[in-house]
This record gives sequence, structure tokens and C-alpha cells, in this order.
Amino acid sequence: MNKDKLITLSDETEDLVLDKLRDYMNDEFDVDIGNLPAKFLLDFIIKTIGPHLYNQVVDDMEPWLYDRFTGMLEDMHSFKKD
Repeated sequence: MNKDKLITLSDETEDLVLDKLRDYMNDEFDVDIGNLPAKFLLDFIIKTIGPHLYNQVVDDMEPWLYDRFTGMLEDMHSFKKD
């Protein structure tokens, strides 16, 4: 992961998202944006919304990880010799 960006997309994913963003703008607003404006808009969305989405994923993972690690610790203790 790039140190400067919290969220980075592969080239293939970015191309796909940019295509979808251009299609959305065209379908919903009848605005035909080019590649550069679409890229600037995507960068703005990622910079603005990305940290909130990232934090939500971390928060959503916490209970699952807690359960998994608790289970692993319980399993590990079952191997102890008396």
C-alpha cells in the first residue's frame, strides 16, 4: 500500500471505477465528463469518503477478530499438559 494514500486501487480497478463513474455522470446528470475530470472526482471521493469507509471496515472487523482470537487462545490452552 502506498504510504501517502490510505486507499489505493490497482490500475485495472481504477479503470473500471472511472468507466462506471463516467457512465453514472452521463446517465444521471446527462454530463459527459472526460478521463481527467473523472480521475479528479475519483481522487476527491477516495480522499473524502475513503477514510470513513476504511474506519467502518476496521470497526466491523473488530468483533469478528475478537471472536477468532479468543477461540484460538482457547484452543491453544487445550493443548497444555497438566
